[in-house]
Amino acid sequence: MSHEDIHPDFGHVPKSKGVPRSLIVAVAIGLVLTFSIAAGVIVLSGYGHRWPSVTTLRETLK
Repeated sequence: MSHEDIHPDFGHVPKSKGVPRSLIVAVAIGLVLTFSIAAGVIVLSGYGHRWPSVTTLRETLK
């Protein structure tokens, strides 16, 4: 045990056990879902839109 392991006010400094595997899995699933939703938004962004062209400007009025 070295001098850095003992805090003058609190005694022994606790050691970290690292990042749990469940947190890594949750972050990975979150990233996959985020990019999947973003890809769906990009793919479906043109649905229902007509780009300005010669034919779209000549719609008949009813």
